[in-house]
Amino acid sequence: MKLFRINGQISKKTGLLIEIGGFLFILCLWLIVTADIGPLSISHADLKTSFQGDTISQNPVVLAHGDTIECKSPAAKYTWYHNDAEIKEAKSPALKCAEKGSYFLEITAADGKTSRTETIVMKKGPIVKRGILPSPIAMVKSFGELHTEDALVRNTAYSVALNFAGYLEAIALALLLGFLIGLVPFFGSFLGRYVDAIRFLPLTAVTGLFIAWFGIETNMKVQFLAFGIFVYLLPVVVQRIKEVEKTYLQTAYTLGASSWQTIRTVFWPSVTSRIFDDIRVLTAISWTYIIVAEMINRTGGVGSMIWLAARQSRLDKVFAILFVIIIIGIIQDKLFQWLDKLLFPYKRA
Repeated sequence: MKLFRINGQISKKTGLLIEIGGFLFILCLWLIVTADIGPLSISHADLKTSFQGDTISQNPVVLAHGDTIECKSPAAKYTWYHNDAEIKEAKSPALKCAEKGSYFLEITAADGKTSRTETIVMKKGPIVKRGILPSPIAMVKSFGELHTEDALVRNTAYSVALNFAGYLEAIALALLLGFLIGLVPFFGSFLGRYVDAIRFLPLTAVTGLFIAWFGIETNMKVQFLAFGIFVYLLPVVVQRIKEVEKTYLQTAYTLGASSWQTIRTVFWPSVTSRIFDDIRVLTAISWTYIIVAEMINRTGGVGSMIWLAARQSRLDKVFAILFVIIIIGIIQDKLFQWLDKLLFPYKRA
């Protein structure tokens, strides 16, 4: 079958159907593993440690261990209730919940004072705990809160602007230095080895240098993101210059082209047309470092939002923001493809 043949080809329509099917399969699997179809358990949202009525202990505490509720407050009598009916045989501080429903505990002190817990719900939980993976429904619902309380649109626009400024600076510097190193022997010998070595710099470790050089405002963040792209793009530009076919160069020299004419008519169109795909791939790196950049002097952005949501254990918000970044990435990728067709139509001639 063509679908499973090595290096086989399928039609665009078939590929699109497989892509849609894959998305629906992942969505269904996500819904299943986060649906309430797992074993009985007590969620943290349903577990209340505060007591109603008179205080018996300074720090009354109710803990849950899987399907077991345990009261840590000392008392003379423990009375458990299930769906408002007393459980006659349950007189100890701990209760193993065998059935789903609502439970609460009434405790009596030696002086006769009573107090009861708030209602604790025992129900089926998800296969994967929501502290690990939120449900897609919760993720979608969190967009309303992100918009009204966290200014999602404004922060997204801020991050897009940071990245766009970083793209432009990194591309301009990489092309300028790349052509110097790739075409001029002096610069190639002087800087060639450093170009290869610079890729191994741990970018997160040089954050302090950028703060010392550029401060903590927006300019520093742009420089950091630009550097993150530049260190990978520069060696690619040099490599693309070396890959220019000798036939084109020999033809230009035969026709009497000068060095500048050779650069303008051979090197520039050849390198830029081929490196455009590399730029499309490498500019995505800046989204990898967006959290690092926006964590410094937090003035907004989706990276800062993700960090705050994670600190608050709001994984639904984290996934929602990540989804926004993915959508931006898809739009960005399509934009680069459109520009590639517009600027370099001869690539498909």
